[in-house]
Amino acid sequence: MSKSMRVRVLTLLLVLGYGNVSASNHGDNDSARVTNYTPVATSTSGKKWFTFSPALKSSAYQTEESGTKQYKRWTGLKYSGYIRSYNQFRTMPQHNPLAPQADQLLTVNGLDIVNRVYTGYQEPMFLLRLEGTPTAKTWFQIEYSFDNQMMGIIREDSIANQVPGIGQTTNRRAMVYRIMQFKGYANTKVGDFTLVAGGGVNWAKLSPFTLANYQYRDDMFERYPWQPEGNSFGSYTRFYNEQNIARDQRWGNTGTQGFMLSGKNLPKGFGFTFIVGKSDNSGGFQTYLTKTPKNLIAIRVDKSIGVHKIGLNFFDQFGTYDNVGFRLDPRYDATVDPHYLGSKVRQQIITADGKFNFSKFKIYTEVGIGRFQDGLFTDRDYELLFNKKQEKDSITGLNYNWNNPLKAHCFNFQFDVLKSWFGVPLSAQVFSVRKSVANVNSESLNTANNHTVPTPTNINTNNDITVFPGAILDVGQMANNRWGTNIKHESAYGKLKVSAAWAFNKEWEDVSGLFSNRGNSISYWHQTNSFTTSRFTYFQKYAGPYQRNTSIYRRVYESYGITDTVVDYLKMYQTLNLNLAYKLKFFGRDLILNNFNTYNSVTDDNFNPIPVFTDKAFLRTFYEELMAFYNIHPKVTLVSFGSFEKVTGNNRVEKAYTTSGTTAQGIEYSPGDVIKDIYNNPILSTTSDQGATVQQVSWGYGLGIDYDFSSRAGLYVRNRWFGQNDKNFTLNKYKGMETTVELKIFF
Repeated sequence: MSKSMRVRVLTLLLVLGYGNVSASNHGDNDSARVTNYTPVATSTSGKKWFTFSPALKSSAYQTEESGTKQYKRWTGLKYSGYIRSYNQFRTMPQHNPLAPQADQLLTVNGLDIVNRVYTGYQEPMFLLRLEGTPTAKTWFQIEYSFDNQMMGIIREDSIANQVPGIGQTTNRRAMVYRIMQFKGYANTKVGDFTLVAGGGVNWAKLSPFTLANYQYRDDMFERYPWQPEGNSFGSYTRFYNEQNIARDQRWGNTGTQGFMLSGKNLPKGFGFTFIVGKSDNSGGFQTYLTKTPKNLIAIRVDKSIGVHKIGLNFFDQFGTYDNVGFRLDPRYDATVDPHYLGSKVRQQIITADGKFNFSKFKIYTEVGIGRFQDGLFTDRDYELLFNKKQEKDSITGLNYNWNNPLKAHCFNFQFDVLKSWFGVPLSAQVFSVRKSVANVNSESLNTANNHTVPTPTNINTNNDITVFPGAILDVGQMANNRWGTNIKHESAYGKLKVSAAWAFNKEWEDVSGLFSNRGNSISYWHQTNSFTTSRFTYFQKYAGPYQRNTSIYRRVYESYGITDTVVDYLKMYQTLNLNLAYKLKFFGRDLILNNFNTYNSVTDDNFNPIPVFTDKAFLRTFYEELMAFYNIHPKVTLVSFGSFEKVTGNNRVEKAYTTSGTTAQGIEYSPGDVIKDIYNNPILSTTSDQGATVQQVSWGYGLGIDYDFSSRAGLYVRNRWFGQNDKNFTLNKYKGMETTVELKIFF
């Protein structure tokens, strides 16, 4: 067979889907399977398809390094991935006036085929990763994801009566949303080097304050795009053992675009990572067309010292808003040809961190400083406007500088005590983050900077989903403009797994004046039906009937305004968590029970770390969750879920009218209408109806079944009933049912 014929046969086999299901492990962020997912259980199937090792005869090749050398090209070519179908039917006979838009929907891989609209979460249908070893010391990987929106119209007159452009709904038949991510690896005498490049998402992690992604707690009832292969009950067993869901090994990383070069096993224990390109809030590579270019440079240099490691991290995001600035150039007519000055932005964070592993305890710490400035003048603009050179930065936007490190610092100290020391395992965290460290690409939640949006036109609009004023934090979560402490105990008492935690944190400064709507507020993310409610309105602020909701990926924050006219206090937040898990035999088969509770309160006390259970707290929230997983057959698992959530405010939190009437300004109101001013800020009532505060209840329960055809294929069905109502904010109500069916096959 000729060489060209062998290449054609190889290509045909790749297209038809014959290849090895396993892959070499190269780097910390690659899994044993080519699907990128952490395997829960080892595959019991010994059947594998081909590993491509073409029988190319060794021949002499001229090389720059050694002249004549013999080796085999393209040995060990492998690939794998998955194919899946994710369909959902939802009916809501009772729902909010603004969302969802229809009583019923039927989605097929992210498209509502009943209402002919996209549903926001475009579920991947197909993932393929191809990798090979061109030489003995090099390796490459290409990753490709595919999503069919089922929107195409196939007809003979493919041009007539259709809107031009392949992006139009009537012309679109498929969407590729990760296009050819390339990854190369080389082993050399001085170390191992990996280069990642591509137009899709390059996942990266440097440190919690520079580049990382906070991992929210999720329940195990929902199915996830990153769900791994393996026996279904094995994933629930792992959840029981580790008290966490199985995630993509790159979970916790943040998304970037561009190029990433890393080096490991360098001389003297050194390593590095260098990233250049874009982050998720600086726009794509075409921002030069809208004249809002922002770019990212991030660097980490670390050194291993035995079992310990220390590192230096640098994060720099910078750019200009050429078409939207903070100050108009007075030499131009703003109505005819507006020009802007003060359009430069920079965001920088520098930290040092260390991981120290001792026999009886472990320490992780990171300390640094950060600044955020926008509305800066370039030297050229400053000279044009003031006819003199700029000697120091002139700023018309936010000026969170780091001249005073005490007011620009970030600090995180985590201390884990092993059971062998105290007899009881404990972990403690102390953190402090000032408002100048505002990085939405980090583990620290942004609660104090409304200028982190991609462009200034999105400040305080429904397109701003980067800031959460007054957010209640999870145990272990950090936020800027906060300092606090978390203490946690996790242990096993026989078959009973116990996790108990207590946390408190407090604001550093009052920043309510930055926000035009509900400036002095409290934000809480709803844990009941979090994934379901996030699909009512996708990635939007000021959603819902009272414009209180901020929808982000797989969860929704709701903001509750405080009506105080004088804010002479700093809010304090208290949290209690308790998780209990137990595994037992029921009729000879394994049964896992898991119960989770969390309680939060928010007060204006000077210092009160203890949760408050009375109306002294601005807001109190309680969440109860119970899940059960029953392995009725080696291939069949029954799953069930139940949850209850209650949110209660005191008389200083925004209120709704309880009667009908007219204000002194002539504005009519009805029961359930929020009492607010013309700027949508909550205020105290000036009518005889003094209103009533938040009394909100949410609930959800569901049943499901997992059927494993094999360790690499399964059918997963879920049915959830859900609802919410508020005694006083009567528009805030919904009730419905949804069914999801997923078929997933790994290859």
